[in-house]
Amino acid sequence: MDYVVTNAEENGKYYFESSSDFLNWFLEEKPIQKKFKFENVDDIENLYLFLIYYDKIKSLVEEKVLEFNDSLNDDNLFIKEALNELSISNSGGKYLRGVLVSLGYNSFGKEDNDYLSLSLALEIFQTSILIHDDIIDLSSKRRGTLTIPFRYKKRFADYDMGNIADSMALCLGDLGFYEANKILVNNYYDSPYLSLLLNYYNDVAIKTCKGEMIDVILPFYEKNGFDVPDLENNIIQIYKLKTAWYSVIGPFVLGSILAGATSSEVKELEDALINLGVAYQIKDDLLGIFGNEEQIGKSSFSDSAEFKQTILYSYAINTEYKTELLNYYGRCDLDTEGLKKIRKIFEDCGSKKYALDMMERLFRDSVKKIEMLDFSANYKKIVLGFCEFLKARGK
Repeated sequence: MDYVVTNAEENGKYYFESSSDFLNWFLEEKPIQKKFKFENVDDIENLYLFLIYYDKIKSLVEEKVLEFNDSLNDDNLFIKEALNELSISNSGGKYLRGVLVSLGYNSFGKEDNDYLSLSLALEIFQTSILIHDDIIDLSSKRRGTLTIPFRYKKRFADYDMGNIADSMALCLGDLGFYEANKILVNNYYDSPYLSLLLNYYNDVAIKTCKGEMIDVILPFYEKNGFDVPDLENNIIQIYKLKTAWYSVIGPFVLGSILAGATSSEVKELEDALINLGVAYQIKDDLLGIFGNEEQIGKSSFSDSAEFKQTILYSYAINTEYKTELLNYYGRCDLDTEGLKKIRKIFEDCGSKKYALDMMERLFRDSVKKIEMLDFSANYKKIVLGFCEFLKARGK
């Protein structure tokens, strides 16, 4: 066994072969109140510190989101029904971005809860952009439940709907964006950092939209034989713009800006976190193909059926397995046997190993840079635990 953790109160020992094993045990047992001794297992100790922090802050962010959901109301019956759909989509998320706002805020010396409205705004933005993403990708499931477009399609299945399901979802996504902006202005109007917050928030949103645009057009170009110079570089651009900035850098830096981080400190954070965000997306792509559907909360077929452009795909397409892969990848009628074929191709051609090696290299690079950041040792450990969490997670 690689890791040994001792229960300080009962002197019982737990043995783990990996951080993933520890994470699975923690999520099942939820030993929040227990104290443990970690001997020469910094990775797991940091992961544990993050999980305790995450559990605490997540509950605060979730409470804030539920308060927002309860406030959604309107005299008009149609709008009221639509807002109920939005509140359903707001619920049940990981709230990682909201927690990262808190971590960025705390890491720069602030210990109050002034970050919570900022966390709420980021979570509403997250929900809204996922609604648009579900329209684009024709996704049926999100966070383990039906997406807004598919809930409308199910509701009006016996009628000629036209494009009403996507249209209503589009409107709700737009509404959520402006609700998030309103939250920022209403809660930080007297903050000396409001201008910086809004500018950075909008810059992250713009980067996310640019990443989505590449993500939309790239599969079309690739599938229809257009010349795509440097496919892998374009995919990395998507990873940086769509995931790194809005899932990792944006939330953490916005929290740090609210706490008074300087422009030079912001630049150091961006440099330290960019590769972490890319590694996060590579992990997501690996889970999208090789993960358990019940755990990840979405269809295991979606990435393949959407002809999603990933590092796994861009590597495999340049091997002798190209023709065989294209017999399955991108098929809307993909079945379980077809998915198994894709998995085997990615393994046999070395694509899975290539992605794993790149992911590990990027994680290592981020850890080194985070260790050099100038903030408290305790919060640095929690940030490093977040890195370990992203590596170890199974969904």
